[in-house]
Amino acid sequence: ENILVNTTAIDSEDIIRKLGGLLYNNKYVKDTYVEAVLDREKVFPTGLQTTTIGMAIPHTDSNHVLISTIAIATLSTPVAFRAMDNADLEIPVNLVIMLAISDPRQVIKTLTKVISILEYESTIEAIINSKTKMDIKMAVSDHIRMMAKKNSMPTDDSIGH
Repeated sequence: ENILVNTTAIDSEDIIRKLGGLLYNNKYVKDTYVEAVLDREKVFPTGLQTTTIGMAIPHTDSNHVLISTIAIATLSTPVAFRAMDNADLEIPVNLVIMLAISDPRQVIKTLTKVISILEYESTIEAIINSKTKMDIKMAVSDHIRMMAKKNSMPTDDSIGH
């Protein structure tokens, strides 16, 4: 329910508003969430360049979140996000994974799971090439199961709740 496949966006603010709107309409976040994400993005940009694509992981403080989840968008045409490690650099982003984490103690754990996707081009390609919401959900779940198996951890294929 929080996935947009091959969607269009004018710019980074537009895709943040679209994903944040999904989260709000589905009752995962408060009405303050979208503006808080946009404000945070100005100070702490979230664009990341992988070996094949640009992705962004916009998020904000837990006090704007009701229920932990993520929202994902693949973009038909990239939009520019400022780079996480160099705010002067703009990255053309095709994949946006927006975090909504209600427990501040879980932010780093969830961010680590999401960033681990960067290390696996096969996962990125599976997500980017997905034609349906279910394809994206399966690609993310498969990745989490693979990481759990690799790390000999109990499998928890949920991100957030």
